[in-house]
Amino acid sequence: MEDIEATTIRPSAGFARRIIENGGETLKKCFQCGNCSVVCEISPDNEPFPRKEMIWAQWGLKDKLLADGDVWLCHQCNDCSTHCPRGARPGDVMAAIRNISFYQYSTSPVMALLMSKPSYLAVLLLAPAALIFGFINIAAKKGFMDIKPMQYINMMPEKAIDLAFIPAIIFSLGAAYLSVKSFWRALNANKPASAPVMPAIIEAAIGVLRHEKLRKCITNAPRATSHLLTMYGFIALMATTSMVAMLYWAHVFGVIGFEYHEIGLSHPARLVVKLVGNVGAIMAVTGVTLIIMRRYGAEGNKAGVTGYYDSHFIFILYVAIITGMLAELFRVADIPSLGFGVYYIHLVFVLSLLAYAPFSKFAHLLYRFTALVHAKMTQRDRARTTAAN
Repeated sequence: MEDIEATTIRPSAGFARRIIENGGETLKKCFQCGNCSVVCEISPDNEPFPRKEMIWAQWGLKDKLLADGDVWLCHQCNDCSTHCPRGARPGDVMAAIRNISFYQYSTSPVMALLMSKPSYLAVLLLAPAALIFGFINIAAKKGFMDIKPMQYINMMPEKAIDLAFIPAIIFSLGAAYLSVKSFWRALNANKPASAPVMPAIIEAAIGVLRHEKLRKCITNAPRATSHLLTMYGFIALMATTSMVAMLYWAHVFGVIGFEYHEIGLSHPARLVVKLVGNVGAIMAVTGVTLIIMRRYGAEGNKAGVTGYYDSHFIFILYVAIITGMLAELFRVADIPSLGFGVYYIHLVFVLSLLAYAPFSKFAHLLYRFTALVHAKMTQRDRARTTAAN
């Protein structure tokens, strides 16, 4: 007779409470009918989700849930919640587990705590606000508000921006790397990945750029459009910032013979930067506006629970985009009294967005992409038709 290997289950009532506190209030209503896994368009036939996650969540199986890539393969379509006969809202429970993951995989306990509660928002904004204010006091040209033509580099020169932002970005990238490394280790311990990584990365990236998963959603179908607009708008804005930085450093090292801020709008370089930047801003603000309308409007129930991590990310991103657009309008209109103030707020929120990215909802891009890559490498992320053959 073969030996039977026993499995020890260590439930945690405390972890189940954390799920409930983070938006999974309906967790205890689940009676394991399996409808959620059946209706999910992106759940594979082999070990489908979210039924098993609902069991683990009720039992408080923290280690299994935090190492479960399926939590991140879920895109909160909420088709499962719509068809749940008990109102257990599995989509909200999965979202709550993801919110807990931001805290658990954080490389800094202090940052994890500050990002977890709205009462700490003022503290989070105070640090970048004081940093930017300090650089302005040191680097700004005397009487910058009265210098014509009105230019924001007179208040915050490029070197000051680099000194403020580059260390913050390096810190953010380092923290992101450590968090993703820890998450990958947990995924691999749960199910080792053996396939080549580069093909998986490419395939996952193409899927994200096309929003293949979100396009399969039914209940939350409008999210595909709003998220695509936000994603490509943000990419365009980041490209704009990168182009300006490259032109600045190209001039510093003598590669080009002109200073970006001294060339007219008719110059090809200026035209490209302005076109990409303005199109990106319009796309991003439209996308985030649609997200806000759906999450906080009449159809908020279909969008799913909106926790603090969601609200914080939407708020920071929206203010950063809006203030950037207003800063450009006030500069064109030559209204320094408003322009410089709005630009200061813009710098504070952009710095907050980038510096705190690994600890905020922004990090869902990293965790979801990592889970998608791992799923490709383990052949976990297969379509239902493929799994059936």
